[in-house]
Amino acid sequence: MAISATGMGSGLDISNIVKVLVDAEKAPKEAMFNKTEDSIKAKVSAMGTLKSALSTFQDAVKKLQTGDALNQRKISVSTDAYLSAKAEKTAQAGSYGIKVEQVATNHKIAGTNVADATQPVGEGSLAFGVNGKSFSVDIAATDSLAEIAKKVNEASDNVGVTATVITSDAGSRLVFSANKTGEDNQISLTATNTSGSGVTDMFGSGNTSTLQDAKNAVLYIDGQKVTSQSNEVKNAITGVTLNLTNADVAKTTTVKIEQDNEAVKTNVQAFVDAYNSLVTTIDKMSSYDKDKKTAAALQGDSMIRSIESQLRSVASGRVPTADGGSIALYDIGIKADRYGKLSVDDTKLNKALTEDMSSVEALFATPDKGLANRFNDLANSYVKSSGLIADRQSSYTTQQSRLADQRAAFTLKMDQLTARLTKQFNAMDLVVGKLNQQSSGLVDRLNSLPGAVKKS
Repeated sequence: MAISATGMGSGLDISNIVKVLVDAEKAPKEAMFNKTEDSIKAKVSAMGTLKSALSTFQDAVKKLQTGDALNQRKISVSTDAYLSAKAEKTAQAGSYGIKVEQVATNHKIAGTNVADATQPVGEGSLAFGVNGKSFSVDIAATDSLAEIAKKVNEASDNVGVTATVITSDAGSRLVFSANKTGEDNQISLTATNTSGSGVTDMFGSGNTSTLQDAKNAVLYIDGQKVTSQSNEVKNAITGVTLNLTNADVAKTTTVKIEQDNEAVKTNVQAFVDAYNSLVTTIDKMSSYDKDKKTAAALQGDSMIRSIESQLRSVASGRVPTADGGSIALYDIGIKADRYGKLSVDDTKLNKALTEDMSSVEALFATPDKGLANRFNDLANSYVKSSGLIADRQSSYTTQQSRLADQRAAFTLKMDQLTARLTKQFNAMDLVVGKLNQQSSGLVDRLNSLPGAVKKS
């Protein structure tokens, strides 16, 4: 096998010559590939940042969609010894004197005591009734108190009874408690024997005892009597829930309800801060640095311009009110500067909250037309799984895939160019080598002719 080495005939560094020629062809194209790849990566990153900023803004406006964060009440209780209270936005400002005569209790009944809770009771069934509903459980001849309790508690049609084994100095017994308080939730119990008399001896008529009567809660609000099945008393005062904990009809608890403007202002400011944060993010990713002469990843991008336009359109819009008029952010003290940032005029906002809280709520929370709902829909059109940002990200993925294919094709092309140039230079090298051999032989023959004078 013949062994050849490039450049032997001509003395040229063919490998390096080929490399230089190929690199000269490759460099500008690779620079273009790298620039395109960097640009796509920057846009992918910017889209991720934009989506995150829009999602954060969306979370902020969602809190204002129902209006609960814009029409709040604060409630104070003079003492927590007898009750606690919470108010919804429908509660009217005012002060109320409340006396609790009786708290609601749940009904509790028990069977007879036995010395050994592990022994079986007998064979039969127990039927329970609570507030017009009923269920029953079968008792096997081998069931202990604990096993009967388990059957009651796990019954699929249990209508509100909990069974517990209580062991005291007198022995062990089954206690049945109504899950709900109030006189309507008294427990009725009917015991039936299948064999023997064990079930009725423990749970039959005359063999059960009442441990706690079912009672309704009784309270007085500004002297007016209120009866409730539960200790959670709702809307006896409109929009207020009272939770009774103790009773003493001689003691008065004062409940005071006020409009909570500070809480509303905090929520409005949170919206403004979220809006400005989004605007700042958009500005950064679409800016141009004149000193460095560099553009941000999404500078001049149509999506950015569209978001900016839509945000300003919604922020400057007016929302219909119940009285036939309309209201805008400016009317409650929120205005935009020339950079699109919002700011709050506390004096004007305080006046709006004091004079017309319902209109402030309408501004943000009116279904479909309220600003919070419109901002949420705007953000969602971009951030949802099938939204505009997802479409753009899919486009970038396609561009990256196409660029990878172009790189692979160009690499193959450069490999082929390298092979072709190497072959051509090797062929030239052989020709030059042969010419050099012929030249050397010719000189030798000329030097050997008669009369030839060799130069020293």
